[in-house]
Amino acid sequence: MMKPFANKEFRKYMPQKNKIILFSLLSLFALIAHSCSDDFLDVTNENELNSSNYYANISDFDMALNAVYSAVKSLDLFGQQYYSQTLLPLAHTSDYWNAQSRNEVNSADGHVYTTWRGWYRVVARANDIIENAPLFVQEKDPNENEIEQMELILGQARFMRAFAYFHLVRLWGEDRYFNDSSKLAVPLILKVASTREEMMVPRASVGKVYQQVITDFEFAEQQLPESWDENNRARVTNVAAKSFLGKVYLYMGDDATAQSYFEEILANPAYSLVPFERYDDLFQGKNEFSEESIFELNYIIDMQQNIWENGLGSGIALECAPPARGWSNVTPHGVNIERFGSDPRLKICTYAPEDSAADLNGVMMPAGASEFNFTGHSFRKYVPQDYSVYSTNRNSGTNYFIMRLADIYLMYAEAMNNQGFDDIATEYMNKIRRRALGFSPDTPEPTVDYSGLTGNQLRDSIREERFRELFAEGHRWFDIVRWEIVEEEVLKYNEKNVTQGIIIYHPWDYYYPVPLSEVDNNVNMVPSTGYE
Repeated sequence: MMKPFANKEFRKYMPQKNKIILFSLLSLFALIAHSCSDDFLDVTNENELNSSNYYANISDFDMALNAVYSAVKSLDLFGQQYYSQTLLPLAHTSDYWNAQSRNEVNSADGHVYTTWRGWYRVVARANDIIENAPLFVQEKDPNENEIEQMELILGQARFMRAFAYFHLVRLWGEDRYFNDSSKLAVPLILKVASTREEMMVPRASVGKVYQQVITDFEFAEQQLPESWDENNRARVTNVAAKSFLGKVYLYMGDDATAQSYFEEILANPAYSLVPFERYDDLFQGKNEFSEESIFELNYIIDMQQNIWENGLGSGIALECAPPARGWSNVTPHGVNIERFGSDPRLKICTYAPEDSAADLNGVMMPAGASEFNFTGHSFRKYVPQDYSVYSTNRNSGTNYFIMRLADIYLMYAEAMNNQGFDDIATEYMNKIRRRALGFSPDTPEPTVDYSGLTGNQLRDSIREERFRELFAEGHRWFDIVRWEIVEEEVLKYNEKNVTQGIIIYHPWDYYYPVPLSEVDNNVNMVPSTGYE
């Protein structure tokens, strides 16, 4: 249900009829005077789309909102490159040959720029909606139903802007919020620039970016519904907003506030862990928008266009699939294979060389050994087993998880452990472990449950459970940064590597450099410390 204050926000923009008449007369006189005095060669192209003439109705705003979602799903971000060239190699989830895998990133790095460009594209498209919505209401005098639709659109746009800045501040922020929130992060751009001078935005502090993220997520929480109908199920909800508010507060070091948001999700009967029998399907495109899903990106196989042509499919499998099913050049690091030990989730996350996967003709054959890692394994999450992306225009239709309930369980366990509630923390960690080993999450199972763990010992167990449960889902780098264990973690990967070379740790490895092109083109941009 729409929150009571929401319509009031827009009603202040709704003009009175007499004001419209007066404004129209004044505009007419101004137009006549202007037409008589101006050179007739100074004309405007009425056929050119821009923000002043595009937003003619609510449908236009919804189309613009689709472009925001599309930017998140794009080649630059989760469609392929951000996932495979930043999130996997930085945390050494993959064994790869780019600079991220060797901790040799510099400000001229192309993948750094692509990530910056991708997230600021999301910000720019969201800002365009946020800025033009009140103008539309002021000028078009929409009815109550249209205002409610606009509130939903604005809630989603504000969610996406917060989502983008949450990634940006964690990638470029030069310290954690709980350490020193005054350190520099990224430019905080909240409006569409109309002049070159307005484009010269300096870097904001970590604290200011986090506060804006909270403000936007809180707005989304108030405006968005708890669920959508079947045709709109890929849209974000207030449950997603609550989930991210909990996550943001966890990253800020405010465990008690994070706990309160997580408990709202845990109390919601619409969400539960899927049983182990359907667990693998989550990552194979066969159990989309399940009871475990809080926010996932919706991809479909597009036989007309691939991801490089703005197609509707995912390009992750193209890079990560086993040999002869894709490029097979982004592969799991050998240290990670050993780290799983006998945990059955290794089979969910990776293909061993002897595991079956469909070849180009759809025939199930051994996956074969990748030549680009120590053990020959390939990634399996988000890589379909029953078809090769070579046969689907290099597209995968497997959805990508941004937030699922298992992540909430483990973040909740972490927040409770941080506050000394170790029994509760242990239980929520055990729920995840039980499901992974084929048991009911809610029934104690002495043969697999952890017991008697407290303090740092429990903390470390929760962290390893996050490694196993969320492997190859893009969380690991942000985890080791906020836990401040980057050095000890990355140096573990100087063994059993094939392509990445020797890792040398630097204190500035905790954050990305501002792209060189941004420093060159923005007179107010300060380079990242250590990357000057």
